[in-house]
Amino acid sequence: MDLKIIGITGQVGSGKSTVANIMKEKYGAHLILTDNIAHDLMKKGGICYGLIVNYFGETILDEKKEIDRNKLSQIVFKDSLKLSDLNDIIHPYVMNYVFDEINRLNMEGHVKYLVIETALLIEAGYKEICDEVWAVTLLDQVRRERLKKSRGYSDEKIDSILKNQLEDEIIQKNATNIIINNGDKQQLADQIKQLLHLLARVKL
Repeated sequence: MDLKIIGITGQVGSGKSTVANIMKEKYGAHLILTDNIAHDLMKKGGICYGLIVNYFGETILDEKKEIDRNKLSQIVFKDSLKLSDLNDIIHPYVMNYVFDEINRLNMEGHVKYLVIETALLIEAGYKEICDEVWAVTLLDQVRRERLKKSRGYSDEKIDSILKNQLEDEIIQKNATNIIINNGDKQQLADQIKQLLHLLARVKL
């Protein structure tokens, strides 16, 4: 079976994970969530743990000597250089994992779609290995309402995250297709169905 690699990207709160989950639930896609991989690599005993602690110091650790992601986030989202350095530490190892998964899935030949969901698709170079790049976008007001309700984010926190992410316009310019997420999950599913129909990969 020919494996189609689809990258899903967008700014914080755009709905990347929802699109990825629809691909898994309705079309049997294999998901790679780069945030989850990065979190595993940062755990005590993980390959990135020591590198991160050496760079940021032990003040980022909790009482169990695990990296406290909230403490780390407070540092990097106020300092774009430190955020860049953190990404430079983690993402080469995440990319290695992605390549291993691609090779495994190609050898097994059972999966039609591999979905890579990441906010750093363009910056980290995932675009080069994707057959399709889907950018998920939405109105800023809708984003803020959803993030406040689902994650308890303040406007200040949302602004600090967006400041360190690519502008939505740039993300869209680097995409092969754009998914608009101002509505409900069914509207997302309809757009995905249409995109897959255009790819002529599934019988709809």
